[in-house]
Amino acid sequence: MAYERELDIARQLAREAGALLLQYRDNVGAVIDKGGNSPQSEADRASNRLLVEALHSHFPEDGILAEESPDTMRAHTHRRVWVIDPLDGTREYLEGIDQFVVQIGLVVDGRPQMGVVYQPSSDRLYYGIVGEGAWLEHEGATTPLRVSERSDLATFRAVVSRSHGEGITDEMLKRLGITDVARIGSVGMKVAALLEQRAEVYIHPSPHTKLWDTAAPEAVLTAAGGVMTDCHGRPLVYSADVVKNRYGVVASNGRAHRKIISIVSPLYRE
Repeated sequence: MAYERELDIARQLAREAGALLLQYRDNVGAVIDKGGNSPQSEADRASNRLLVEALHSHFPEDGILAEESPDTMRAHTHRRVWVIDPLDGTREYLEGIDQFVVQIGLVVDGRPQMGVVYQPSSDRLYYGIVGEGAWLEHEGATTPLRVSERSDLATFRAVVSRSHGEGITDEMLKRLGITDVARIGSVGMKVAALLEQRAEVYIHPSPHTKLWDTAAPEAVLTAAGGVMTDCHGRPLVYSADVVKNRYGVVASNGRAHRKIISIVSPLYRE
């Protein structure tokens, strides 16, 4: 299996970082505002340190792009880049809501190839390798993951941001004819809903998400048969030059992705 060693190490590190986050829950330490209504806690920083130091030790030749590290430009000169979100869903974490995850993705030649998304509060570990498959580890069992086969938009269920409400999102869902909508924190948690066939589409038509929000979830979703693009149907660009997903994110089970984009893209331009 390709990236087998990388996956084994990433799974172990995600669990270690998740355990650390649970330890901090009763005392998150100093919280700062990074700007853009984006908080950062000591838990974020501690998880970030653990992951960056361990990955650098195991893979010293690889680049690392981590949310809480000051030097994100290291990704620019490396063919392989680890893209890390040490705590995706910080707002929910601080509010005591169990909608936060640890995310570790490996981007090779500009595309996510392997990803791990770990929800420590429920001990659910989602992981996948593009071209190999995706799986869920939970309660001692490993279950293959595959996205829903639904293709009729009228039957689709959507997940959207809990903390970044956008009027345009509601308009897009209305045009798509989707009325079954859940608001969830954390990109990883929203993609998990697609992986477990609890939803078929996730729409985020704003530049709020960053590469570390999407790298690991995109790898696992792709491995499970789904698709993630920007709001115009183009691949997300994993370059250290711009860490924002400037044209939003649309993730789906892939069965009606072109149709979704044909409806969403004109609204995004407006």
